[in-house]
Amino acid sequence: MSPRNDDPPRNPSERTARSHMVAAFKHLVAALSVLYAVFSAVVTTYPSVERIWAGTVGRHRTTSLIAVLSAPITASVVGLLIWSTYGYRHVEHAVIGDAHSLSQWVAGLWSTTGPTAVALLGLSTLVALATIFSTKNSGLVPTIALVMGPIFGIGLSRYGLPIAHFSPSNLHRLFGTTAMHFETVGAVETLGTALFLALLWGIPIGILGFALGTLARRIGRLFRPNDGQSGVPGA
Repeated sequence: MSPRNDDPPRNPSERTARSHMVAAFKHLVAALSVLYAVFSAVVTTYPSVERIWAGTVGRHRTTSLIAVLSAPITASVVGLLIWSTYGYRHVEHAVIGDAHSLSQWVAGLWSTTGPTAVALLGLSTLVALATIFSTKNSGLVPTIALVMGPIFGIGLSRYGLPIAHFSPSNLHRLFGTTAMHFETVGAVETLGTALFLALLWGIPIGILGFALGTLARRIGRLFRPNDGQSGVPGA
C-alpha cells in the first residue's frame, strides 16, 4: 500500500506562469541596471549635468535617502506629540495668530497679532536644519522632504478635531442641514490638510534653506585652500 500524499499535485500551468514572472522580474532588474549605468555615465561625463543632478538629489545618495525616509518618521512623531499634548488649534494659533492673509501675517511679526516667539523659533529651526543639510549635502528635493516631514505631522494632529461649518454644502442641504453645524475631521480631510500644509510651508522653507546652504558652501570655498581634491562641483 503506497503512502498517502495529502499535498495536491502542482498545476503545470501554475509553474509555468511563476517561472515567467520570475524571468520578467529578472529582465526588469537588468533593464533598470542598464538604464542606471547609462544615466550615470551621462551625468559623470558632462559637468553641467552633474552639477544639476547634485543640486537636485544631493551629492551623497545615502544621506539624501536617509533625509527622504526620515520624513514619514518625523511626521508620525510630531503628529502624535502635538495630538496628545498641545493640540492642533494651539499650534495653528501660535503660527498664524489673528492674520487672515500673508500681508497681515508679515505685519503681525512686529505686533501681537502675528506668530508667537515659539512659532518663530520653530520656523527658524526648520530653516536652520534645511541650511545645514544643504550645506553638507546639497539636494533641493531631500532638503524639502526633510522640512516637510514635521509640518506634515502638524497637519496629522488635526485628526478627530471638531470643526464648525458655517456654509453647508449641497450635500448637507440635501440631508436638511442648513445652519451652522460641527463635524469631526476624518482621515481623508486630515491627510489632505497635512499635505496642503506641508506643501504650503515646506516648499518655501526648503528653498530658502537650500539657497542659504548653497551660498554658505560657496563662501566657504573662498576661504578654503585648494587642496586638489576632486569632488562634485556644485550647486
